Amino acid sequence: MEPENISDVYEVQFEQLVEGEKKPLNSSADIFEAELDITITMGNAREKIGRIVNYKVGDIIELDKHVEETLDINVNEKTIASGESIIMDNKLAVRLSKIKNMNEDI
Repeated sequence: MEPENISDVYEVQFEQLVEGEKKPLNSSADIFEAELDITITMGNAREKIGRIVNYKVGDIIELDKHVEETLDINVNEKTIASGESIIMDNKLAVRLSKIKNMNEDI
């Protein structure tokens, strides 16, 4: 079997990169306006692919934490605090119970 003849070959072309306008940070207020992602981790689980692909509504995933344990509060995937879940204005929320010091693990 002979390989197919490749006749449509194109050279990739990119637009020229142009350096944008640089703005100096005028104050710490500029930094405090930056937005970061916050995620709350209830717990983790490890499962085989064969079981995951067969999940159906009503199945239960057992987590590695007990009900009494605090939730992990993460900023850009780094744990910065722990807290407890509460209901506030009919929505789920988290009350901070401990803020991580730079030199400790939570």
